[in-house]
Amino acid sequence: MGLLTDPSGLRGRPFQLIVKHHGLICSVLYLASLFWFGMLASDQVNAGTYLSENALLPGLVTLNSDVTNDAKKLLKDLELEMRTNGRSMPVAWLQNVFSSMRINSYIHNFTLNYPFSPNKKFYGTNVYGIIRGGGSANEAMVISVPFRPAQSPHPSTAPGLALQLAITSYFRRQKYWAKDIIVLISEHELLGMQAWLEAYHGTSCGAKRVLDAGELPARGGAIQAAINLELPSIKMEKLDVKLVGLNGQLPNLDLVNLVHRICAKERVRHSYAGREKIANLASSEQWKHSVQTLLFSVLGQATGLPDGNHGLFHRFGIEAVTISGVAKEGSGYHISLHNVSRVVEGIFRSINNLLERFHQSYFFYLLTDTDRFVSIGLYMPCIGMMVGALLIRAFAVHVTLRDDSNKQLETDLGRVCSVLLIFQLMSVLFYNAPFIFSNYLLPNLEAQDAIFYGFIVMSFLSFLLPHFVKYKSNLNNKDWIWLNVITLLSESSIILALSMNNFSQAFLASVLLVPFSLLTSPRGNMIKSKLWFMLHPSIMVTSLVLYNYWLYHNGLPASYAEFLEPLKSTILLTSLDSLIYSCWTYPLILLCSLPIWSMHYILSFN
Repeated sequence: MGLLTDPSGLRGRPFQLIVKHHGLICSVLYLASLFWFGMLASDQVNAGTYLSENALLPGLVTLNSDVTNDAKKLLKDLELEMRTNGRSMPVAWLQNVFSSMRINSYIHNFTLNYPFSPNKKFYGTNVYGIIRGGGSANEAMVISVPFRPAQSPHPSTAPGLALQLAITSYFRRQKYWAKDIIVLISEHELLGMQAWLEAYHGTSCGAKRVLDAGELPARGGAIQAAINLELPSIKMEKLDVKLVGLNGQLPNLDLVNLVHRICAKERVRHSYAGREKIANLASSEQWKHSVQTLLFSVLGQATGLPDGNHGLFHRFGIEAVTISGVAKEGSGYHISLHNVSRVVEGIFRSINNLLERFHQSYFFYLLTDTDRFVSIGLYMPCIGMMVGALLIRAFAVHVTLRDDSNKQLETDLGRVCSVLLIFQLMSVLFYNAPFIFSNYLLPNLEAQDAIFYGFIVMSFLSFLLPHFVKYKSNLNNKDWIWLNVITLLSESSIILALSMNNFSQAFLASVLLVPFSLLTSPRGNMIKSKLWFMLHPSIMVTSLVLYNYWLYHNGLPASYAEFLEPLKSTILLTSLDSLIYSCWTYPLILLCSLPIWSMHYILSFN
């Protein structure tokens, strides 16, 4: 702060050079950040994975399970039961299966009070059983499978459910378990898992009175780790290990390494982000392969959404991954249920050896391959350089306050802060728009339509408000300079704070916004205003939905109505994720990004 308040502190040659050449310095820092990120994929920079916790010792576990016949029989019975029950979970059948294994089973009921329609409720049921360990029963492990009816748009999980029950029967007959094993079948994907975890820990993570988690009839010990199975077929091409949790959280790297190493030990093809390790590649080809894997990893984490039910365990301090099978078509090499059962047994036998929670190894990392990673100390300089560019730009702009043309002007920070307050209040109104439009302004419409119309109205308001504020604020040249400085400082603070929790989200946001932020000045022009107009959060969200449609449908939508449905669903689900799971993506866009955009936009056409 001394540099900003003491004029004598700016007389040194280094500071004069920074101010004079700040544009070049900021550009170099931005490009250096991109170069640094690209170098992270090089094997000379990243490192090979290793197990920090010797108690896991996957290579010393003797595997004996062979549950293929039991799994196939259970799968046949389950498919018959699913055809009989339709969309509902076969609760009675599952309880009978647990009873035949002499395992105590329990039913957990939960309710979703739909926040965008006061009288609308959704009900769900989870079924779980507990194999009590022979130890003090203070710790537990979870093996879970999401139940999907035959009508589900997602791949079936019936083979994974059959394998889960078959291996549970095998686990029940073993005497070496020191920890409880909780066998969970959840309904309604993430919703059922969230309800079960809230009930298990006696807490609520989302908005009040939205998700009624209910009560659990029985509990096990403190959960140390969880494995979620999503197997679509009895024959699979490979197993994909999914890691990303809610708000970009990742499991302890030791658990990830354990899963990959046991897969390698059992000679099971395994991948991360859909990409397998390819041995004996040339250096250039290896870098291309690694950087693509790194980009897939960053893009997945940047959404803030979990890529499986495992992603909801992390906020409770429970390490969890999802093992997802890729169905095999045709003949040839394939992974059978027998192979998967041995992998699952090896994982649980290793976790059973742990004497304490996962605490060694890394919680913040990026994977460039199934057996190579980048630690937080190596990737954080990318953010440091991005933030450094914004701070240098803010410093250079602040120096202009000492120009002779500005010395005679009086600054009223109250006027500047009032502009900031108006934009922040607008963002709060936008944040609450789904609730306001669906419950009060348009209660007779479907929630999805009401929220979409609210989205359009608020978007137009956010476009028009900066123009209105500009003509009513009466800011002088010095005030505009202060607004520019505050905007750059706010943006850098948000990016830096976000990077501490979700590096991928912060890095992608800085790659997109920092170049345009460096161009912002107290005097705008038509080009700058058009550039910032295209960066409005509403336009960016619409563009992402359009790109996602093109990616999954191999082309653009044939009509406006065809594109409208996925856009409406995206807006609805994003707001719901915030209320039910406390996902940060929705509030981050509206409460942080929108005010920053508004301040840049008003400066761009000043």
